[in-house]
Amino acid sequence: MRACRISYYGMALALVFAMLAGGCGGSKSLSRMTARELFEEGRTAYEKEKYFKAIEILESCVYNYPGETIVDTAQYYLALAYFGNGDYEVAQVEFNRLALNYPASVYFENAIFMRAVCHFEGTPSHYGLDQAELQTAIKEFEDFTIDFPESDVAEDARKYLLVARTRLARKCYESGVMYDRIGAYEAARIYFQRVIDDYTDTEFAPLATYQYACMDFKLEEFDAARGKFEDFFAVFPDHELATQAVEKAVVAAFKSGEAAFKSGDYTLAQQKLELFKRDFPNNELTEKADYYLDKITSATADSVQVENASS
Repeated sequence: MRACRISYYGMALALVFAMLAGGCGGSKSLSRMTARELFEEGRTAYEKEKYFKAIEILESCVYNYPGETIVDTAQYYLALAYFGNGDYEVAQVEFNRLALNYPASVYFENAIFMRAVCHFEGTPSHYGLDQAELQTAIKEFEDFTIDFPESDVAEDARKYLLVARTRLARKCYESGVMYDRIGAYEAARIYFQRVIDDYTDTEFAPLATYQYACMDFKLEEFDAARGKFEDFFAVFPDHELATQAVEKAVVAAFKSGEAAFKSGDYTLAQQKLELFKRDFPNNELTEKADYYLDKITSATADSVQVENASS
């Protein structure tokens, strides 16, 4: 019975030693691989999305065989493995290392492109959060499209660039909307103008153009508002806000005359209201324009009578 128990203990110990030996043997076999073998093993792990394993193997290839011709390719896949694992900061460093150390590599252009992608992916996707890294990504994408216009990934760079610029445009646009909501129309105009000036190629440029005109209207700068609404319709005739822009332009034209009337400048009011009737003869506000014009005529007649009486 005792001999049987000892036998069992011996078998268990043998199994443990076998497992340890197998583990050590695996490490030794990895260290004995050639650069090519390490690369192939690492690439296989990467393609199977076993990123931790790929990183371990590819790092062994890059660091142990710095002079081998396969190393630039291993370096590229090492960076891809970090990227696939979501470690964008480290991936950016590895892509940059390839660009600096292997400028003649066939992966050089892709490394420059992916370095920018890392900055993009490392930035919070919500426009309201810190977008500092996105500014870096935009600069790198812009440089890439200039330096490598014929690259296989140039079109992808332009797509990333538009997405990145659109996110910053929205951040700026939403700031304008926020100031509009609290009645800070001057501040809102600053942000809308920034979108118009800096992000013309994004979907928020026409929205900002329309909202800037609305700020003019709310600030009772009716002539400026009318001009901007009419410009909006001329530039963006198919936009969903085009019809509203036309309607706003009409109201702004009328409000300009009405404001002059209420301020007591009847001469200016008459000019503006008659201009309104000429430009929009069949508008529903024409009747109200006539009402003000009749008031102006009466006021002018009364003034003439007073002057005649006093003379």
